[in-house]
Amino acid sequence: MKKFTCIPLVLWIVFSVLTAQTAADYHLPLQMGNGLVYRSGEAGSTWAPRTEYETIEGTDSIHGNLYYKLVGSEIMDDTPSDRHISHAFWLREDSLGNVLIIAIGLNQSTELDSAMVYPMAYPFFRNEILTPGYSLHYEYEDISIMDSTISNTETVMTPAGTFYNCIKMRQSHYDSLGNNIWLRYGWYAEDVGEVMYERITPNPHTSVLTQINFQTAYNPILPDVYALEQNYPNPFNPLTMVSYSISAEASMDRQLLTDSYVEISVYDIKGQKVASLVNEHRPAGYHKVLWNATNYSSGIYICTMQTGNKLIMTKKMLLIK
Repeated sequence: MKKFTCIPLVLWIVFSVLTAQTAADYHLPLQMGNGLVYRSGEAGSTWAPRTEYETIEGTDSIHGNLYYKLVGSEIMDDTPSDRHISHAFWLREDSLGNVLIIAIGLNQSTELDSAMVYPMAYPFFRNEILTPGYSLHYEYEDISIMDSTISNTETVMTPAGTFYNCIKMRQSHYDSLGNNIWLRYGWYAEDVGEVMYERITPNPHTSVLTQINFQTAYNPILPDVYALEQNYPNPFNPLTMVSYSISAEASMDRQLLTDSYVEISVYDIKGQKVASLVNEHRPAGYHKVLWNATNYSSGIYICTMQTGNKLIMTKKMLLIK
């Protein structure tokens, strides 16, 4: 009888190992063409506003293994024609689900010939981060680095969507005198990767995910109506997400209109406009925009959506602090 009861136990163990979450589940999936787009900085801040990209742009064979080239780049608002390379990493996933690094690009180059290649791969994003309370301390040149996991139950709202059970990590650097010279918090969602980060020092700023570009992404059916959805959460404090859809209307020649002008604004109870969330042409489809009401007082606000065909929709929002 004991011989048979151990079979389900073995199957359960095998199933648990095969289905266990790994660090790779919380990293940008390593597949050619996959990428994430972020919005960083605010007008008037010391950190110049910009759009940031993380994209898998190629593959290379290094020391007998296939590595994916992850390139980080930026386009500044004041120089939209220029693309600035911020980093290039060569990564792969090992058999346990850790993300390993073998090379780093130098001098803003994305070519392997000019990169610093390590003699062996090292953990870049390791499985231990899934456990709250985990911390790792290591030295790089004269800098002391500390990475730690704060939580794995965070909810993060971004223009690209709402993500639940995110991992929140704290990453800090210290100089030889023990001074904190670099502090950053990052939030990572399963099957996506980093969805938001907040830099504390130096140059404080926040970067949020605005677009997911995956080769295996599901493309929903385009909506046939314009709609402004009720914000969520509501009541809220201080962040809320406004969802809206832009119709793929059929024109006279049966071609789909691919974009439309849309304006989404927020008014206080006195009818005064307090925020402009969207004011541009947007493609047909389902969209979201995040409103940060940190600098606004508690009360009722009216969110309005006006389209190019003069259609106006409104929703009531309640901010409670």
